[in-house]
Amino acid sequence: MNKIRMYISTFIAVSGICFTSCTNDNNIDWNGVEVTNTELRTVLQQKGYTFNAEGKLVQDDKVKSTTSLDLSGTQIANLSGLEVLPNLAEINLSNNEYGPVFDFSALPKNITAIDLSGNKIYDFKGLVDVKMVNDEMSTTVLHPLTKFYLPETAKYNIEDLVPFHAASAATDMQMQNANGILQAYTTLRDIPDEYFRTYLKSKFASLFTKDGNQIDISKPMALTEQGSGINIDAWYADNENIHSIEGLEYFINNPFYKPFYVQVECMNHCSVAYLMPRDNLKALFILNADTPEGIDLSQSAKLASFGSSNNKYLTELDLSKTLVTNQEATDFDKTISNVLHVFDCENLKEIKFPEQSKGLVSQLELASLPSLKKMDLSFLRGFQAVILLQLENCTITYPNFQYVYSAAYETLKPLADAQKATILISENEFKQEACKTFLSTYKKNLNDSGYRDYSDYGAFRWTKKI
Repeated sequence: MNKIRMYISTFIAVSGICFTSCTNDNNIDWNGVEVTNTELRTVLQQKGYTFNAEGKLVQDDKVKSTTSLDLSGTQIANLSGLEVLPNLAEINLSNNEYGPVFDFSALPKNITAIDLSGNKIYDFKGLVDVKMVNDEMSTTVLHPLTKFYLPETAKYNIEDLVPFHAASAATDMQMQNANGILQAYTTLRDIPDEYFRTYLKSKFASLFTKDGNQIDISKPMALTEQGSGINIDAWYADNENIHSIEGLEYFINNPFYKPFYVQVECMNHCSVAYLMPRDNLKALFILNADTPEGIDLSQSAKLASFGSSNNKYLTELDLSKTLVTNQEATDFDKTISNVLHVFDCENLKEIKFPEQSKGLVSQLELASLPSLKKMDLSFLRGFQAVILLQLENCTITYPNFQYVYSAAYETLKPLADAQKATILISENEFKQEACKTFLSTYKKNLNDSGYRDYSDYGAFRWTKKI
């Protein structure tokens, strides 16, 4: 009798184990889910996730219980396919060398916590949709988050993070400081240079805090300040005392200000962070300054004039989405006109102009660009002045010259009216047959006025040679 009871107990115990095991096996989808993203598949394999013989991710308890995933330091570039982890809500993407743009549309909607610290991200695409209604900001959060950790470079972003912060009071939103320490996100920003800060305060006092040491990038400008340009030229009294223009980015990168222009000529060589002007910037001149993180003009649809000099980080200048050379002369702004000025940029290899350009410009000035290999100006029909100096390695295709523009009289006249435009060249350009042909063909309508002002760049009186 005891033996029978023992047998029954043992049978039940073993059967129970079998029932439990079979039940767990039944919860596993051995057919798996295909992970087409090879980068993600490699990372998941390294983290111990199971793949079947066909290379598909087995939908087991590990997959189903995964609510957070640490991808920090993996440098994973492709984030597609995270949907294979159905309960994933938090992801760590810190220290992955991301930037300058991070696109939230690449993430599943169920991810509501993200760590982007330790990257160089300036632009947060797909995070919000902002519309200005009666000068008021109307924000739709496209990717809601409960936790949002940001790199230090995020301090320069206004377009996405300021409206997100205003609309997401419950979000744990933190940003790294200069020492890499995460702190609660705030819209207060430093302007480190005392003299540059003083200039900005004189123009935009309403943006500064009461103690005058910081600006609040979420504040709208006072009515009297709206549309004011930032203009620090060589004659500005304290220019020689300015050693940093950090903080200029908070103006250039702010799409919510009324249309304005920026013209800064640094007496002391300076540097600015990533620049991403939108269609409220009419002109951008930053002279004697580096842009180590780059300039993105892809959304600068109203930018009519651009200038850069002594910028060793400028390797490609894409003006294709701007108004530079792409306005009717009657639309030239009286203050900023239509100008391109690029001097002493030793690593600039390419300049892209708008396709189907109007072919009109007030001044086009290129000098000391040793890495520039090709410059096709055949689209250019009318101008006031073209300056091409020390382009010794560049093959130039000259303008299809038809009109002379006068900024003084705001007129565009055909060559038959005997108007004269200025073209300045150096000896190297003059040696090229294409240059001599152009000058000979249009000599009647061209002069070399002002060549002495550019003698440091080899400008000479070519009119005595033709």
